[in-house]
Amino acid sequence: MEQLKGIDALLWHWSHTDPKAQLAASQLIISAERSGIKVFPDIATCWHYDDKIGQKYLLESIGAPLVPSYVFFDEDKTMRWIEGAEFPKVFKLRCGASSENVRLVRNRKEAEKLCKKAFDKGFPSISGYFSDAGTKMRKTGSIMQLISKIIRMPKILLANRSARPFIPAQRGYVYFQDFLPDNAFDTRITVIGNRAFGFTRNTRPGDFRASGSGDIDYNMERVDVRCIEIAFETVEKLETQSLAFDFILDQKNKPAIVEISYCYQSKAVYHCPGFRDSEMNWHSGHIWPEDAILIDLLEAITV
Repeated sequence: MEQLKGIDALLWHWSHTDPKAQLAASQLIISAERSGIKVFPDIATCWHYDDKIGQKYLLESIGAPLVPSYVFFDEDKTMRWIEGAEFPKVFKLRCGASSENVRLVRNRKEAEKLCKKAFDKGFPSISGYFSDAGTKMRKTGSIMQLISKIIRMPKILLANRSARPFIPAQRGYVYFQDFLPDNAFDTRITVIGNRAFGFTRNTRPGDFRASGSGDIDYNMERVDVRCIEIAFETVEKLETQSLAFDFILDQKNKPAIVEISYCYQSKAVYHCPGFRDSEMNWHSGHIWPEDAILIDLLEAITV
């Protein structure tokens, strides 16, 4: 707080895998806000970052069209629910990006096994570097990218190893979402201020997950305008500066929110051919999300 004296604005992209940030980020951000500093992300934008349980309650509170989700904090209650549930279901941990810690549960037996583990030793919060290796290899588009990944590997492995002891295992709860079939892709809408950037992501080969696939399509005809409208409505109700939404279609062909996050891949947003504003007007041209964020923050300082 001493370092922030005399500062007009604070921009801080904190990582969900940084143990120090997990302990102090939200507390420092809201403290900076209370001192009068303009912050990105502000607390309304980021408190639910990498917290799918928090997102569930938040989206339900404003009536947003979330994929039906179920959270339990008691093993016996979970087991009773599993007995009457229809499968498949999607099992998730509250943390994880790019479809990490997400799996399809095909039957009651698999669900019961996960439940027992969740209320026993739990699950590691940080996945191993070699988890989901097939998708990581498919996303490697060139020899140079492969070499770059190999060069970075020791540093990433060391960082993960250092962080694991300080980030507790995920245990004491179970989180399920309904499985919505027949979605060949999802729709990612990223709202920054009055700008909505959209693209679609094809599901992984032989998989139901699109997040983290790296198979992005910038054909705007695939982007459902209803997703943009829902994203703007949600951002307005939550009063967030920026938010990325993952949408799929339910069995009535209506958009449903899978997850939200204030963090997203910068380059993926930049490659969008343009954006729509809240009036659905189209604005052509590429813009880096960092530039859009900074423009909005500078305007907030001068108000």
